[in-house]
Amino acid sequence: MQPNEDYVLKSLQDVGLVTRKEIESARSRLDGASHVVDVLIREGVVSDTDVSRTLAAQAHMDWIDISSMVIPPQVIQQIPGTDARRFKVIPVTFGEVGLVVAVGDPLDIDTIDSLSFLLRRELELVCTGPQKIREALIKYYGTADEAADVLQQKLGEDIDLGLEIGDGAGAIEGTETDAPIIRMVSMLLVEAHRMGASDIHLEPLDKK
Repeated sequence: MQPNEDYVLKSLQDVGLVTRKEIESARSRLDGASHVVDVLIREGVVSDTDVSRTLAAQAHMDWIDISSMVIPPQVIQQIPGTDARRFKVIPVTFGEVGLVVAVGDPLDIDTIDSLSFLLRRELELVCTGPQKIREALIKYYGTADEAADVLQQKLGEDIDLGLEIGDGAGAIEGTETDAPIIRMVSMLLVEAHRMGASDIHLEPLDKK
């Protein structure tokens, strides 16, 4: 569940939420696809909220329950659904410095930095449970299948408009129809940064 599991387990143990015996017992029942923290949550030793609250405290980050909030559409619109799902975040309000964003894993600094780079704005971070993030993504952005259909339709419309090249009124001059391409390039750069890639190669496909 968590990238720095030993640190997470020690933090849970330090605040008295689990014992060494419970950790070792959970470790003995790993099925190869899960982590010790997942087993502890699944068996009710700790909750998803226990873990996220502990990590928030360690990261000196406020913890909030986004399931009890009604987030305005103008706030949700600050992060596109594709980005929110990819980074597992939810925008919650406008802060004094920047957009307040709820994350499920405050230890994932690379993801947080990548999101700030992609959005090109300051972010104020708060923490919530990963399960609450998953529920909010569906509540505010719909399912992944629904999002894929909308995105495909939107990109198709924008690409059709962008193919009007020439000297007439429909010629491309860096208008808002360029936005999907700009976002795609930005996402490519972010992904390359996260993977530590030194080169990006693009290959055209037939009729695409």
